[in-house]
Amino acid sequence: MSIVRYTNKKTGQVALYESTSYYDPETKQSRPRRKYLGMEDPETGELIPTSGKRGRKKFQEGDAQPKKVKQEDKYKVKYEKLLKECSEKDARIKQLEHENKRLKFCIAKLRDTASEMIGD
Repeated sequence: MSIVRYTNKKTGQVALYESTSYYDPETKQSRPRRKYLGMEDPETGELIPTSGKRGRKKFQEGDAQPKKVKQEDKYKVKYEKLLKECSEKDARIKQLEHENKRLKFCIAKLRDTASEMIGD
């Protein structure tokens, strides 16, 4: 039994395998059997073990399962968020309209005062 290192030339990551030899009677040669152990940490050179299986891990009874959010709940949250934003924007629009009306009144007053001064 020995440990074999394979380096991916594109990424530079090193994969570690446990290699054992066995005799193949058909070809009359010895062949390796390799078991994936994990990746090598580039900084420390230590083994980072993995299960060697691809895909998502299956949940066991003791594990906490992620909460499934219903599509309706997502839409409800978005709807409430949009309502809040809309009401904030409406309040801001009313505030700006009031300020605009006040400024127009001030401009009109200034215009009247200026025309009285020029006319006299």
